[in-house]
Amino acid sequence: MKRFYFSLILACSAAATLPAYAAMGNMPGMDNMGTVSGQATKAQTFMGQGKINSINPDANTANVAMGPVKALGWPSMSMNFLLQNTAMLNGLKTGEIVNFVFAKDTAGGYVITRITPVRQ
Repeated sequence: MKRFYFSLILACSAAATLPAYAAMGNMPGMDNMGTVSGQATKAQTFMGQGKINSINPDANTANVAMGPVKALGWPSMSMNFLLQNTAMLNGLKTGEIVNFVFAKDTAGGYVITRITPVRQ
């Protein structure tokens, strides 16, 4: 008799968890979980080119009028970017054309990780 009740409870528990398990199949942002190997993955980076509109050394930011970024579906626009480190400000000038690499940070903003002036 104990075996019967145990089997009944086990079957009911399994049936009760099926809807929750099925709902987990379409979790936004979790599509790469099968590839996680326990190590941190490199953040996706994007490339842009633009003209520096302004530089704010106190906030370590630059406003860049940039061309479209097809990988993100962005049109041409002006945008404030945080710079990964303050040394990136050295040698940058307002009005200068630059190539830059940027990535999304943990707060949802975008950070320039590499920036180089375009030599003309």
